[in-house]
Amino acid sequence: MAKDHYSFHRWFYFHILTPVFRIWFGSHHVMSYPKVPDLPEHFLLICNHVTNLDPFLVGLSLHRHMYFVATEHLFRLGLRSKLITSLADPIPLAKGGNASGAVLEILRRLKAGRSVCLFAEGNCTWDGRTADFPSATGKMIRSSRAPLVTCRIIGGYFAHPRWAYTSRKGPLRCEVTGIYQPEELAKMKPEEINELIRRGIGEDAYERQLEAPQRYPGRRLSFGLERTLLACPKCGKLRSITSADDSFSCSCGLKGSYDEYGMLHGEGFAFQTIRDWEDWQRGFFASLPAPGEEETVYASDDGIILNRVSGHQNHRSAPDTLRATDRGIYFGSQFFPYTGMADVAVRLHGNVTFSMKDGSYYDLKKADKSDYSGRIYKLLFERYAL
Repeated sequence: MAKDHYSFHRWFYFHILTPVFRIWFGSHHVMSYPKVPDLPEHFLLICNHVTNLDPFLVGLSLHRHMYFVATEHLFRLGLRSKLITSLADPIPLAKGGNASGAVLEILRRLKAGRSVCLFAEGNCTWDGRTADFPSATGKMIRSSRAPLVTCRIIGGYFAHPRWAYTSRKGPLRCEVTGIYQPEELAKMKPEEINELIRRGIGEDAYERQLEAPQRYPGRRLSFGLERTLLACPKCGKLRSITSADDSFSCSCGLKGSYDEYGMLHGEGFAFQTIRDWEDWQRGFFASLPAPGEEETVYASDDGIILNRVSGHQNHRSAPDTLRATDRGIYFGSQFFPYTGMADVAVRLHGNVTFSMKDGSYYDLKKADKSDYSGRIYKLLFERYAL
């Protein structure tokens, strides 16, 4: 952390970033800013993760300067990375990799009297529900001896669905849900602190939407759904669904659309929401057969680049074919068994990152910088890693 630049970071945040993003959010969404209670001098803030713009929304809503924990790939962008570091100095966290370095840096900044914001889930939600977060979070908070603030973003899932190519104009806000002092946290077990966080950041976007429907109008509302709807409930095929601007379909005859309220309509399925489809889809992946004598290929993508990441540097391979089976991931002739993997994550819309138990860390992306539905590799890892 560049301590001498703290005053500059604050100045840039309040005088440049805040005005620009206040105008942007105001023009793209129906914004509301709930009253913010008195906050401690410095704190660790934990919030649910919904969109890639969450840091700006949180900062605007709380009117406080914070250092944000950011995905490690932002530090591998050459000149852009230097600019981001000099202006905002985020804390790098490798998705699907070892988090110990990020934890130490969070603790260092809190000890120095700075505020830090962490999206503990590590990934934006695919279905509007807050995901679980590492169990070690409560222990880190206790050892930080800093105040804990929890907040919840509401409306973000329908305003910026992770799977979508476009944003939608509708109600959006971020509200503080809890403030806890170090003395209070010191008397609690890490599991109890984790439960505080779950209550404070927990959100089910569809539960709220079904109780009080809100419109989120926009363009190309259905486009991109195949990034998260990976299995067809009519024919049982994987990655067979394709989307157009206002509809999606499968070659088996299933067809549907996604409306301004975030609801699904169509033929060949009985799901009203993406949340319901996701529940069925999780069961579908869990029921995939155990590995047999012959290896089964479930996913394949051509023109993929494998980056071995070390010290924020990419060691790039030539483009090759990526395949996922019931035993592991193949990149060309290289094989990465699920049993040797520490974790797999998905960055942005579909780029896969993963780490091995030997500490090596990899990033997979298309050579032509186009999208691929990388989430299937994560779900296959979850099915076959154990």
